[in-house]
Amino acid sequence: MSRAIRLLGLLTTLIMLIVIIMGALVTNTGSAQGCGHHWPLCYGEVVPTMHTHQTWIEFSHRAVTGLAGILILILAVWSWISYHKVKWVKMLAIGTVLFVVIQAVLGGLAVIWPQSSFILALHFGISLISFATVLLLTFILYEQSKWKQTFAPQLTKGFRTNILLLFIYLYVVIYSGAFVRHTDSSLGCMDFPLCNGKLIPNLYSRAGIQFSHRFLAGVLVLWLVLTFIHVVRRYKNLPLFYWGSFWSIIIILCQAGSGILVIYTRMQLNLLLLHSFFVTLLFGVLSILFMVAFRKKEQNI
Repeated sequence: MSRAIRLLGLLTTLIMLIVIIMGALVTNTGSAQGCGHHWPLCYGEVVPTMHTHQTWIEFSHRAVTGLAGILILILAVWSWISYHKVKWVKMLAIGTVLFVVIQAVLGGLAVIWPQSSFILALHFGISLISFATVLLLTFILYEQSKWKQTFAPQLTKGFRTNILLLFIYLYVVIYSGAFVRHTDSSLGCMDFPLCNGKLIPNLYSRAGIQFSHRFLAGVLVLWLVLTFIHVVRRYKNLPLFYWGSFWSIIIILCQAGSGILVIYTRMQLNLLLLHSFFVTLLFGVLSILFMVAFRKKEQNI
């Protein structure tokens, strides 16, 4: 049974990753109104009879999100019953259900009523939190039933604070990226590293929105590099933090590379989807580091 729940956790995490990528596909193909202003039905039908590609992209996204919701509910209940004494499990079990519902409702509201760019960008952020809660719950299931150990290293208060602030800052950068897309500012800057030939463009423009995201992302890269250097010097004996911070740098560089290529290919779809994929991976890695960093050694989680 423990192996079965672990596999369910992995499957649900994978499905949530697909949901996020499909959401990016909906946004980047202009398929958000593929089912008109109808939700949860599609043009008033359970299975649409229309055959436009926007309709099927939107409908497929809704179907996979529905499947994810069912799997999350099963995983949450099963985890609660099997590991209710384990710290974080109850909170994450509730969180997985809560955030997938919020994600679905925000998506539905965006279909029924026009939403501001701020709200549309928030939808992607909520989707990432939903993915992270499932990933963290699955991580704990592996700790309890396969690895037979709890990762609760002794860390300084300063380093834990760094992880917390880094995690919050990452969310800000992600939100700024989603805001770029939902304000049609992806090509606000037509070149790199300059922005339309300027070092600093007019900040009250689409170029300014794109430039602001670039600046925030650049700070994130530097912050991750400095964190890795600190880990090498102080916590090299902790594989989770060593490899977690190492792969964070690799992923953010891939993220940056895909973003640059998006500009020079004038928003090729595959690169836009890769951009969403890498940032989801990065958010997942830092979510695990964040959770582990704030455990206490004496706790039996």
